[in-house]
Parts: sequence; C-alpha cells; structure tokens
Amino acid sequence: MIRHISLAGSLLLLLAGAAQAGEAGGHYASWRGCLDRNFALQATLTSPVLAADAALRICRETETAYLAALAASPMLDAEEADQARPALVARARGWLLGRRASL
Repeated sequence: MIRHISLAGSLLLLLAGAAQAGEAGGHYASWRGCLDRNFALQATLTSPVLAADAALRICRETETAYLAALAASPMLDAEEADQARPALVARARGWLLGRRASL
C-alpha cells in the first residue's frame, strides 16, 4: 500500500514537469486535451460526474499512450506506470470535476 502511494506521489510530481519530458509530455498534452474536449461536450448533455466518467472512458487510448511513453522513459518502468494508473485517473477525474465546479 505504501509503495502504491509512493508511486502515485512520484507520478504526480512527474505530471508537473511533463511538458518538458519529451515524448511523454506530448502524450500528456494530447490526453489532457482529449479530456477537456470530451468533458466539455459531455457536460452539455449530462451531469458533471457522468461527463467526467465518459471523458475518461473516451480518452482511454490517449491515456494509454501517455502511460506507455512514461514506461518507455527513464522516469518509470512499465510496472510502475500500471500501478500509478488508478491515482492518475482519480486525479484527472478530480481535476475535471473541480475545474467544472469553478466555472
């Protein structure tokens, strides 16, 4: 459990510098863009919670590309990227819902 928290914390620190992390940064930007666009579209049709879930589901391919790029980088290995995924998704979901609530 502590290892998962540590990995999640490490990934969250990496997120802040993702724009400077080469290929992983590009994939991160694509994933966030996908989340933004799809959340905005879905939020006009349904509740914010359902819109966030839909955006995460729709953007799974770009999320997978981002995690694969991180796993291929010196930042994380494949196992660490897989273990960090739940924290990454939870943070993205919280960001989508928090951002929408503040608009």
